Amino acid sequence: MAELLINPNDFQEQIDTFSSATDTVGALKYTAEPDGVLLQCIDQYGQCLTAMNELISKFAEFAKMDAQTMQQIKATWMHADGDIATKTFTEWLGGWITGSDQ
Repeated sequence: MAELLINPNDFQEQIDTFSSATDTVGALKYTAEPDGVLLQCIDQYGQCLTAMNELISKFAEFAKMDAQTMQQIKATWMHADGDIATKTFTEWLGGWITGSDQ
């Protein structure tokens, strides 16, 4: 059986670092300034940059959802931890044995 321990303060720091990095990456925008150069390769390069910017935008959207999920995990964990902290060992053990979380 695996053990999982979440320290809320450390986990919040990880969430904040992840969110900050996501914001940094999401703000990236690549451009090409051909300055009047009319070559087919420049046009293709511009198309690649457009696709790359769209990819970065999608990545940022997914990463923001991940950050929100991490916040939900933290909140759920803290709620469960609070519930456990208010129960006596006998109440907790009785619920475990009967399969009830009450």
